[in-house]
Amino acid sequence: MRRVFSISVLLMVMLGILFCSGTIIGKTKITLMMWGGAVEEKEVRNYIAAFNKLYPDIEVEIIRPADYWPKLMSMMAAGTPPDVFYMGFPEFVEYHAKGLLLDLQPYIDKDPTFNEDDFFPGLLDAFKDPKTGHIYGIPKDWSTYVVYYNKEMFEKAGLPTPNELFGYGKWSWKDFLEVAKKLTDHEKGIYGVAVDAGRWKIMPPQAGADWVQGVDKVIVDTPEFAEAIQFYADLWLKYRVAPDMTEQAEESPADRFAHQKAAMYICGRWMTMKFKKLDFEWDIAPLPYYKHMYTWVDLVAYCIAKDSKHPDEAWKLVRFLTGVEGQKLVAQAGHAIPARMSVAYSSAFLNALPELGIHNAVHLIPYYKRITVFKHWGEIWTAINRALEPVWMGEKTAAEALKEAQKEINKIMMRE
Repeated sequence: MRRVFSISVLLMVMLGILFCSGTIIGKTKITLMMWGGAVEEKEVRNYIAAFNKLYPDIEVEIIRPADYWPKLMSMMAAGTPPDVFYMGFPEFVEYHAKGLLLDLQPYIDKDPTFNEDDFFPGLLDAFKDPKTGHIYGIPKDWSTYVVYYNKEMFEKAGLPTPNELFGYGKWSWKDFLEVAKKLTDHEKGIYGVAVDAGRWKIMPPQAGADWVQGVDKVIVDTPEFAEAIQFYADLWLKYRVAPDMTEQAEESPADRFAHQKAAMYICGRWMTMKFKKLDFEWDIAPLPYYKHMYTWVDLVAYCIAKDSKHPDEAWKLVRFLTGVEGQKLVAQAGHAIPARMSVAYSSAFLNALPELGIHNAVHLIPYYKRITVFKHWGEIWTAINRALEPVWMGEKTAAEALKEAQKEINKIMMRE
């Protein structure tokens, strides 16, 4: 009896060890932490289902907290980080500096099929250690900003579409504003365009503002930067062709477009993932231009926690999701632009969602710049956003606010 009891206890202890280590009856359990809504999570689960066909012995648990960054940092601090997680290039600077991310270079060096040259120029660079050149994050996807537009609204108003206007060479800020005025109907609660105040970053370079001049030099106190910001704010303050800040808070610009309360909406490709179910026809076009053509790039990578208990399994997941097959799934879902050029320039992306008839190639028009990852990215971003709040409310001019922002930026940059 003692022997039977001892064996039973031993089996219980062994099972406990297996469960605590994340290995369950031949399976290894890892976690993937993401942001985004339910629609994005559904698509990610489809990616994981495809991953499990190749790796049935790895179970992937999704974590999607409401407060992504505080939750991630608290898990890191507690020593229980997610194995794989989303990482924006601005936040990468801080997390890498704190030594929280796993160096992925050894895995890449052992993989002859990884092919760094297949990634769009600059994407991998945003997640490299500036001294060693080692890679700490693999781009999961990226996106340029475009104009989403309601084809039916343009047709009903008897207006050429933004794509047609761009082709005619008549898609300047002035042209865009005139179109937005014609499509605005305050009595019906319809605006010409819906914009998020926080997406101001698309504007300054178009006005000639070279504001990120190096890793330790950020200049926003210029006439060009102020002109761009003021034009953006005046879309709702002066011209009333866009919802103001109160209305943006009441109903998101994305929802306003989806509910046909705005004829146009400016955002990245990930909105296709949500809009592909809309019951009206829409398309995308390049951003309107001013002195220069320009579109902002958003970029997100998969990183692995340095303290991950299952780094090898985590790498297998990252490698699949950022490989050719995983990137094809991203294209088909409307999630964003595949990070690999071999996929983005193929029918997998260019002809994605053929039933919608949208011009996916608009996202690849090369009028964007390589991403410059500078020191204190997150802090400076916060300082600019805070300084611009009274501009969006019409309480200060852009020029006044940017002088204050520059002072704060200078203080931040002086710190090591």
